[in-house]
Amino acid sequence: MTDNNIIELTPFRADLTRALTRRGERLLASTDLADEVATLEPLEAYYIVREIGLNQALPILLQLSQEQLEACIDLDCWNRYDFAADSLDEWLTAFALAGPETLATSFFSLNYVVQLLFLAQTVTVYDPDTDKVPPEDEEKDTTRAMTPDGFYLLELKTELALKIHPFTVLDALYQYDPIATHQLLSEVRVDLPTQIEGEALRFRNGRMEDLGFAPPDEAAVLFSRPAIRQPLSRPQKPIDSVLTRIPSVYVGPLIETTLLQQALSLITDQESLSRLEQEIVWAINSAIIAYGEKTKDIKQITDIAERVRDTICLGLESLLFQQEPNCPLDGAEAVAKASALLEDWYINDLFRHGFAATQGLQKEVRQALREPRFSAWYNLPDTNQSDEPDDRLDRAFVTALLGRHPLRSGFDPAKAEDVKAFACLADIDVAHVRLKRLVAQICRQS
Repeated sequence: MTDNNIIELTPFRADLTRALTRRGERLLASTDLADEVATLEPLEAYYIVREIGLNQALPILLQLSQEQLEACIDLDCWNRYDFAADSLDEWLTAFALAGPETLATSFFSLNYVVQLLFLAQTVTVYDPDTDKVPPEDEEKDTTRAMTPDGFYLLELKTELALKIHPFTVLDALYQYDPIATHQLLSEVRVDLPTQIEGEALRFRNGRMEDLGFAPPDEAAVLFSRPAIRQPLSRPQKPIDSVLTRIPSVYVGPLIETTLLQQALSLITDQESLSRLEQEIVWAINSAIIAYGEKTKDIKQITDIAERVRDTICLGLESLLFQQEPNCPLDGAEAVAKASALLEDWYINDLFRHGFAATQGLQKEVRQALREPRFSAWYNLPDTNQSDEPDDRLDRAFVTALLGRHPLRSGFDPAKAEDVKAFACLADIDVAHVRLKRLVAQICRQS
């Protein structure tokens, strides 16, 4: 049996391989699409749709359960604390391709408060019999229409550029269920949009936590000093949650040969492995929140998954070095010890140990910027900066170290501003040498 076959047979590798079979292209070609979609966890379903693109994913969209669709909207239609009606508009536009009835049933399957919020942000509702209706402003090109039942006058809010007209949505809703639609508009008329948004946000935050997305203040803990001692006890089973599998979007970085991948491949107990996989997914989700990124950018999400993987690897190496400074970090012994560390430490804590290993670099670069010549070089206006490629690389290198999470940059002449996480102690050592040499070079210039 070859080494490659051994790798393929490890439980962790098998889990990743199964995750890759749940990609969107395969689903679209499936003869049992409904059954396949039903087995997807909400986060998996969302990333599959986003990876394919809403315009191509309609067959999958039509099979989503209410829970899966709700997760998609929670992930895609909020900018931090603000609901983005134009993002929901993209999903409604996709459903509208299947006709008014599908558009209506999809809208009514959303969380009720989200239904209210979308309408509150797109239309103003008047009761012509009791409300003081302002005169139409010809300069603003006001768009108004009566509802089919004749109860309400609707005025389009023109702040948003939407693909599907809100009146088109309401026409579909009235055709499907006029009583429910009337009730929606009656509540939109009397409730303040800010009150609706606040209530929707509270419900959404709870559902996001169920998916493993920590609130911003909790996610920010990733970028803090780790605990000195390991937890007293570790659960052996994954936490009861709707999220237990690795979405295929996260798999690419995790399937590559790294210290983390090799350490996970030594774990044969399925419950322990499932718990660790769950913690890895939650760490990536928390990092997405901590970095302030939106989940709809698949390329950026994959980059963040790679950063999390590398920072965890750095954390493992840091702990190994603390325990046995003379232990080679690139051999089978190190992998076995790293696997043991996975059983002892939470994944988030390993990330924090990796983050802590970068803090010396950040301290050094901040100290360097106290030197007048180095500070003057770094803060030169763009128009006065050197055209030399090396100068651009050096600036990108320094800028990446000054971020909230110190990162590696300035290593690729073709993509000077690309950033990666420090993945090992050797990366840290190389950066120390480079920074020292750069400071000396700049400060001795006349």
